[in-house]
Amino acid sequence: MASIIKIGSKWRAQVRRKGHPPQTKTFSTKTLAQQWAKALEGDAELLSAGQMPRGPEWTVEKVIERYEEEIEKTKTMGRNKKAVLKTLRTLLAKVQLADLTPERIVTYVRDDRGVDGVTASIDLTYLKGVLKVSRALLKVPVRPTIVDDARETLNHLGMLSRSNERDRRPTAKEIEQIREWLNERSETLTVDHIDFILDSCFRPPSEIVNLRWEDLNREDRTIMIRDRKDPRKKIGNNQIVPLLGRCMEIIERQPKKGPLIFPVNGASWSSLFPRACQAHKIKNLRLYDLRHEAISRLVATNKYSILEMMLITGHKDPKQLARYTQLRARDLHR
Repeated sequence: MASIIKIGSKWRAQVRRKGHPPQTKTFSTKTLAQQWAKALEGDAELLSAGQMPRGPEWTVEKVIERYEEEIEKTKTMGRNKKAVLKTLRTLLAKVQLADLTPERIVTYVRDDRGVDGVTASIDLTYLKGVLKVSRALLKVPVRPTIVDDARETLNHLGMLSRSNERDRRPTAKEIEQIREWLNERSETLTVDHIDFILDSCFRPPSEIVNLRWEDLNREDRTIMIRDRKDPRKKIGNNQIVPLLGRCMEIIERQPKKGPLIFPVNGASWSSLFPRACQAHKIKNLRLYDLRHEAISRLVATNKYSILEMMLITGHKDPKQLARYTQLRARDLHR
């Protein structure tokens, strides 16, 4: 039901619908207020009949905006999710929800976005999340399963294959060469950082450069990793983990210059590490491979259960842990 009230020189229209939050908007004339309220009530009738309205308020762009408003009320979205939603808003801005079919979603992935593999899968996951929340909270009669239909088609086209799992492990000589190069040329990515990655199994650089002195427990030899990566909840996902091997020793020799244990620019690691590899003609080795190496070493000790290793590495699924565990065949001769 609509109510139109004069407020000063303006006219305020408010539409109340059962099961929906009231919507209010102010206009310069009463006629404009009446037209807006009438259009909104017409949309309400279509929604009640299970039909999708059309118009500027019923585009993919608008429904994503409303989704973001709802989500931000209860939690903070991660940077990657915000970026993906921005891309969806931009490339599907004027697409009416009524026209969002599996075929249109396939066109978005293949032609508009031009991506495949894991990147395409992430886009589809976030789009489905938008549609599910819109259906449940905003009472929009969309079918989230249209994303599943599009995913099936893209799978058939071979566009959603998993990314290749790396099995590259550094040799002892390569690690030493990298350590020597960094020791001579870098104060941002140091030998201590390399050794810390190899003993801690933490994700470089994010989980390392954000470690704080106040989160260190010397008695228990543990530290808290704040906002640790999680598929469902990253913000507030703080986890206390053990400091293995040389980690405690490395931390204790760091100068205390502020709240961070390693107060360095982790973004520079992505350029420094390749330079160290290039200097020694080390091919196909990435910084993140050191974490793979660390986890593989952890498994090879045969000291920890799967659950204990998941606590150390931060994985939520044993299958995720397995893909980072690159065991050498020769290590099985025991």
